[in-house]
Order: sequence, then C-alpha cells, then structure tokens
Amino acid sequence: MNRNNPIRLVVIGAGLVGQRHARHAADHPDIDLAWIVDPNPDQQALAQELNCRWAPDIDTVPASDCHAAVIATPNSDHLPSGLACLERNWATLVEKPVADTVENGEKLVSAFEARGLPLLVGHHRRYHPSVEKAKELLDTAALGNAVSASLIWAVRKPDSYFQAGLWRRKSDGGPLLINFIHEADLLVGLFGPVQEVQAMVSHHARGSTVEDSAAINIRFASGVIATAILTDAALTPWSFEGASGENPNIAETGISSWRIGCTAGSFEFPALRVWTDANGEEGDWSRPLKHEVIATEKVNPLHEQLTHFASLVRQESTIPKVSGRDGLEALRLVEAVRTAARTGRPVVAEGPAQNANSV
Repeated sequence: MNRNNPIRLVVIGAGLVGQRHARHAADHPDIDLAWIVDPNPDQQALAQELNCRWAPDIDTVPASDCHAAVIATPNSDHLPSGLACLERNWATLVEKPVADTVENGEKLVSAFEARGLPLLVGHHRRYHPSVEKAKELLDTAALGNAVSASLIWAVRKPDSYFQAGLWRRKSDGGPLLINFIHEADLLVGLFGPVQEVQAMVSHHARGSTVEDSAAINIRFASGVIATAILTDAALTPWSFEGASGENPNIAETGISSWRIGCTAGSFEFPALRVWTDANGEEGDWSRPLKHEVIATEKVNPLHEQLTHFASLVRQESTIPKVSGRDGLEALRLVEAVRTAARTGRPVVAEGPAQNANSV
C-alpha cells in the first residue's frame, strides 16, 4: 500500500461528526472513501454525494473491500463496532471517548494491542500546533513552574441537537462524555497523571437524566491544580471550539477558554497570549505586565488526523498520536468526575497512569 494506492476507508456512523469525517475523507489525497455505514436510509444521499457506497450495517461491507475504518457511532456502540472492525482486520480510528466505560475501553484497547493493529482515538485537538506549543512552554519551564489552570467550556446546544439523537439525553450522551472528554485529554496530556478529583453536576437547565452542567476540581501529581466549568446550556463565547474555529457547527469567537498560570508568567490558551513581567524581571502583583501572542499555524485538525491515520495504516508511523491507552486515561478522568459528583466525595487516583503518551 503506497501513496499511489489510496487507503480504502469505511465511515461507520453518519451523524454530525461522522458526516464531517466522511467529507474530509472524500477530499483527502491519501484516502478513498469507499463506504458509509448508517442504519438511516436517508444517508444514501450523502453516500451518493460523496461518490461512495452506503450500507445499513457493517456486515454488508465485504471485509476485503476496505483497509481501515472510522467509528463515529454513539458511545455505547464503540466496543461492538470496534471489535467488528478488528475481526475484519481494519485499522480503526474510533471517535472519542474510546468507549462508554473504562471497562469496555480496556476490552477494545487490549484486543487491538493483542492483534497488533492500529487503534487511533479521535482526540483531534492534539493536532493543533498551539497544543504542541503549550506543551513546550510547560515542559521547558519557559514561564517557570506550572501552578494552576482554569478552563470554561460553555455553549448552548440547540434543541435540534437533542431531537436528532435521543441517546444524547441519556447517561452516555451528556457534555462530560461528549465534550469534557476533549478537555480531559488535553489536561492529562499537558499536566500528567491525575491525583484527585472533586466534582458536582446539575441537571437543572434541561431536566434530563444526564447532566447539562458541571464544576470540577483536579489535582495532578505534578502539583498543578485545575478547575473546569462545563455546560451545554449557556450562551457564551468560551469554548475551545469557539477559540480555535475548528468546528463549523460552533461559531468562532477567537476568545481563549483556558488560563494557565506559572510562577514566572501565564498564558491564555489556545490563543497563546503570554503574560510576563513588563521589565523582564521576576515580577509580582505590584508590577505591571506585558503580553505577546505566539503565532501558530491554523490547521484543520480532522484533516491532519486523517493524514496521521493514513501513515499508521501504511506503517510509515508506528506510534499513534493518541493511542488507545491515551483515550483510556481521558475516559478515566471523566469517570472519576462522574463518581465524585455522584458520591459527593473526592476520588483519589490509585497511581500514576501507565503507557499513555503526553501531548
């Protein structure tokens, strides 16, 4: 398999994210979008538009007709669809979260590891150059030692979002597993293993069985303390997607949603507005600050993710940028948040994460 022989890809699930994957795959020079799998027959129109075939289920797709798959189905389907892809010997990109529970995620990750087949988790934010630059600032202690982080993810999802997928009103369809999972991946990637989590959630805005809002405190083994406010029921300019403009369904604001504090400076993220002492000295609260913006290239992260996925399928790369183990660490953090909120007690990690890649 080489660049003159594109990777034949099946996209499983044609909801909001699945359609984005399919459109990017159809335009990608390394990919030949072969199939769209979705039980909704209306998605035949999308397949026709993108010049590929449609199937109502995976069993309809001949295993020999594809090299790889993207799974963009509801969270509870990630394990069964992932195992079906593994049975067909398809390298797989599974949308976040890696599964609906850590237990199911462990089953999926272990199965792919045992087979030696690539499994990439769709934490696409990792592909933004601003993420790599933020990691560099922290790892080199360019602003001193990291002390704190605060972040907000607050948008108002339209009613049509829930009407189009009733599963989003159930336990695995809330903003913790759908949206905070991205923040969780970046938090662990930037600051390392989690030591303790405190949290509370609210169902007040929508009255569903799943949360619509959450407040979270996290202490990392590195000593960094982070706070997060999360809601999908408030109209605000504060979200990573709004700041980065990465999602066509979320209006771009350009306003950073993260603040990271270090002993010799701080920075807003993902815009990378860096604050330091105005005179380049040690600085304290009595002294004026100056700021500069570190410019980074703006990319389409889903396109970059597909490029990396193609390199894994061709075995040009052997280490996934976001491995199954990385996906499990993000999911463990979300499950710790849910447990802390349910019990009203802090959740203490048993030990540092193993085999996970930092950003």
